[in-house]
Amino acid sequence: MLSGLSGTVGRADEQRIGDRVVGRRWVAVPGAALGAAAAVILGGVLRGTYPFGPHGRSILDLGQQFIPMHAHLRDVLTGGAPGDFLFNWSSGYGVPYLGDFMAYNGAALSWIVVLFPRDRIDLALYVIMLAAIAAAAAGMTAYLRMLRPSGASWLAGLAGVSYATCGWALDDGGYMTGWLYGLIAFPLICLLCEWVRQKRTVLPLVVAPFVIALFWYSHFYTVYMATLGAGLVLIARVLSDPDGGSWRDRFIGSLRCLVVVLSGIALSAPLLVPTFKSVGYARPSPDETFHPIGWLSFLGRLLPGSEGVGLNPGLAVGTVLLLAALSFPFNYGIVRRERIIWSALVVLTIASMQVRITHEIWHGFDSPNGNPFRQAFIVAGMFVIIGWMSLAAGPRSVLAIAVPVVLVMALYGVAFGSSSTTAVTHVIVPVMLILTVLIWAAWRWRPSRLVGRVAAAVLVVAVLGEVAASTYAIDQARAETFPVSPAWGPRQEQARALVLSAQDWPRQRVSAGAVSTVNDPMLIGGEGPEYYSSTIPNELSEELINLGFGYWAFGRAIIDPANPVIDAIFSVGARVEADGQGGLRLVRSSASPLVTVRPGKTWVSADPGSFGLQETALGGDVYAIPKLTVVPTAGSGLAFTGRRSGVLSIKLPAGTAAPAEFRLTGQCAPGSELYLSGPTFAGAALVDGRWTSLLPPPPLGKRPGTYSGGVLTPVGSASTSGAFDVRLRTSASTHLPSSGAIGCLDRGKLDLAVTRLQQSQPADVHVGGHSIDVKLTPGTQGRVVMGTVLSPGWQCQIDGQAARKPVQVGGLMAVPVGTQATSVACVYHPAGLRLGLLVGAAAMLALLAGAAVLKLLERRRG
Repeated sequence: MLSGLSGTVGRADEQRIGDRVVGRRWVAVPGAALGAAAAVILGGVLRGTYPFGPHGRSILDLGQQFIPMHAHLRDVLTGGAPGDFLFNWSSGYGVPYLGDFMAYNGAALSWIVVLFPRDRIDLALYVIMLAAIAAAAAGMTAYLRMLRPSGASWLAGLAGVSYATCGWALDDGGYMTGWLYGLIAFPLICLLCEWVRQKRTVLPLVVAPFVIALFWYSHFYTVYMATLGAGLVLIARVLSDPDGGSWRDRFIGSLRCLVVVLSGIALSAPLLVPTFKSVGYARPSPDETFHPIGWLSFLGRLLPGSEGVGLNPGLAVGTVLLLAALSFPFNYGIVRRERIIWSALVVLTIASMQVRITHEIWHGFDSPNGNPFRQAFIVAGMFVIIGWMSLAAGPRSVLAIAVPVVLVMALYGVAFGSSSTTAVTHVIVPVMLILTVLIWAAWRWRPSRLVGRVAAAVLVVAVLGEVAASTYAIDQARAETFPVSPAWGPRQEQARALVLSAQDWPRQRVSAGAVSTVNDPMLIGGEGPEYYSSTIPNELSEELINLGFGYWAFGRAIIDPANPVIDAIFSVGARVEADGQGGLRLVRSSASPLVTVRPGKTWVSADPGSFGLQETALGGDVYAIPKLTVVPTAGSGLAFTGRRSGVLSIKLPAGTAAPAEFRLTGQCAPGSELYLSGPTFAGAALVDGRWTSLLPPPPLGKRPGTYSGGVLTPVGSASTSGAFDVRLRTSASTHLPSSGAIGCLDRGKLDLAVTRLQQSQPADVHVGGHSIDVKLTPGTQGRVVMGTVLSPGWQCQIDGQAARKPVQVGGLMAVPVGTQATSVACVYHPAGLRLGLLVGAAAMLALLAGAAVLKLLERRRG
């Protein structure tokens, strides 16, 4: 549409006027980076979003995962973490870390966190987001300048800004910081392939693979999509480039690019293979079947300021680039073959997002739970590429001007009332349409240098203003839909001070509780059980859930029940709790050692469910399981069935007033502490005069037993006679265990069990970053039991003998030893690390050998 600014005069005039606006030809690259970052900052300032005002930005995974993960990375880099790059002792009582590192903070930009104080971790993530957006703008601008060097530099810069601040970047990437590395990778992989195709020397073949490897280290998930997208762009270039040479040259150039990309991926194998292994044994989520959405909802996201994270694709690239892209098929200044091939590429790529098989290819044959259009930035990038090609060529017909305006106006009209458009969309689209047409008209009929400069300045301001307005609208719409985690403040500061005051690892663990997030052990500190990760080992998740932990995200987010038996099992000697007055306090307890020596024959509790597994892991009988009587409240309408099947089905008939109450009554030892086990119970218990939900609050507490599960919950104490009466209520049909719904904890027995474990500790224990070394008391025999859940990758040696896999005792890692044993050494090795190192080394050798051969051939030809 605005191609008149670069094409209605001669090419020399175009180059002179366009480039003088910004100076030298490549100044547009850093200019685009600064412009994109500034526009996003302005949007935050206008709304008052952190760090410019009271509105938080840490929604969903940004607050729950990326910020805590980066706080942990900072601790690892500065020596403040009990673990290292292979293992994380801070979370989940000990979990593998390499998969998390690659999934959440493996990029070079993540290391920015060391430049910020720990209590400014939220600001560090904001700066990382800005740096990623700026890098994407610079990368796309550089690629566009290589693709069409004749176009005006400042227009290329605006196109780069439009790509880096597309709807996907602001909406999805705004809270999934790691995804933004795919945004950076897409144009730069395209650029590297152009470099390899055009410059047939050794240098590109040596440098490009290392850059590709760096991208794949950064975030393999979206970089995989970026690689697929770059492959499609390469195909279009090979088939359509009028200056591509012979078909033989095109084929050889494409082959060189393919070799470079595969070499880069192979170079990343030392971290990539272990990551794939960790994903393989991670907690699975239910299979998701992709369903295409309506085309109005789909295409409506082409409009700036639209928002629909998790529902539809963020395709918007701004009004100007949308008009330019739509003008591409009708711009006769571009050769017909290019117009046909590129137009077909964009249309087919859009269609691939709505077809099941291609959807699965885009997502690595693992249809995601959540946003099904995570590859939308590729389509946005293609829109920007063809838009730039049209701008660089200049308009050749009225059709190329009128059709885009009509199409955008039509889309605006039909999508006006859709759920994804915002008030900003309603205003900004007509304003930008009118402004764009006026600028083109002024340049068309008065093509002077002054008009060109004024038009360029107005357009730059308008595009950056549109980005700022879109940032404002998307942030606001997202915050109205999803919960926001608080930024670091006085409460987090108090919690961390309490944790540090009790720090005594590995003699005891300190639990930070859940002050802000379910990843507070990484955010606040300590060695608590809370953990939320897509790479959480399934064995770990399963064991903790069976012990009585709650969960959401299909078991990938673990919720601490703050249970005294679990604290004793895992050596938790202090935990941060609410003090009931709006503040926090530190509660200490007697903890068992991290490593104990148990009898050779494992005692197994006969109690059902979580209570029995806890007793087995503890090595002592501390619970009593009473016989329960279910008493419906008069008029509740509840029906109870299936008591003999192990599951008590509680049915709430349609039309019955909700919530409906019932009671569980029984008899325990006087003064026993009562705990309710109801992982799938969608209801609440009356505790100390207040109704306490067993499941996480909405939207996390949904699909009980599948997406979420309730914690083992304290529900009071038995009376002096031993009788108890637990009141429950529910608003829906639900379930409870028919046997083992209530457990009666005897504190005296628990204290005796902890004392026995304290007396069974070995002579010495040293815990390294990913190792446990135990020195045994002479004559020790039995099982060395360690207070961590057995995860894939642990190997143990007795007195330096051959390594073997540990066994389990109630889910805990254990090693059987004889009377002659003097030491046990356990080391965690990520699965696939050795294979990854071999592949990486082979790729490095092949690359160096190939470079040497090519250099020798060059010299002979020379």
